[in-house]
Parts: sequence; C-alpha cells; structure tokens
Amino acid sequence: MEPLYLEDDEFNKSFELAPRVACNLFVVDREDRFLLTRRALEPERGKWHLPGSLLLKHETIDQCLVRTAAQELGFPISARDCRLKIVHENISGDPRGHIVNLIYKYRLLKDVLMTPWGDSSEMSLFTSIPEDMGFNHAEILKKLV
Repeated sequence: MEPLYLEDDEFNKSFELAPRVACNLFVVDREDRFLLTRRALEPERGKWHLPGSLLLKHETIDQCLVRTAAQELGFPISARDCRLKIVHENISGDPRGHIVNLIYKYRLLKDVLMTPWGDSSEMSLFTSIPEDMGFNHAEILKKLV
C-alpha cells in the first residue's frame, strides 16, 4: 500500500485523538558537525530544527527516513545507514500536540550541497546548538552532542 497523506483538517484533528510518531534525522559530517534546517512551514516557521517528518499511514519508519531526506534535505539516503539513537517524548513542546520523536543518526560520508530544499528555507552545519531552535529540538540535541 502507498503511504497515505491526510487532508489538512484530518491531519490537525489527528493530534487531538492520539500521539503522533515523528522520524527525525541527526545528520553529522566527518568533522562531527550536525546539520539543521530552518523551517519554511508553520508551526515554528523560521526556527532551526532536526529534519524530520511525521510517520504516514502505511509507511514504514525506513520509508519515512528516506522521504524526509528527499523532502527536507534534497539528497538521497539509505535507511540501512541510519541508527536509532534516542526516543524522545514531546508532550507539550510541539504546538500541534503529543509527539513521540524517533531520532536516527546518519553520517555524511561526502560533502553535500547546503542548498535550501523543499520544506526547508535554509540548511547549515553546526558545532553548537543555536538559540533559535523550534519545537523541543534543543532539548533533544543536548542529549546527542
């Protein structure tokens, strides 16, 4: 079955009914800098965050990770190269509702273009956590760096 996107009203309503699962990428380069994207969409537009997406109905976690890289980073990844690092529950840090974040580490083995892509207005590599982080991603990064 193909992954199923919800209509906007159904998507927003889903947060009232149950927790949602998000698959996030903690992308690091050879120098252990980590990649963040600046959100182009609400909520948290203009804030830095870990690239990620909510899991769709009929979508595996591996498929979600690959889709996230394509939609937010503009380069392909292999899910087999992703390793689960932490699970972080976010009950109140997302304005939409209760999110269970699965954080997967992906190591860049070659340089990539830092060109804004899709759902991101900017991409950059960091050595420390920027102040203008969205959602609860600063809290997550403190556990990872």
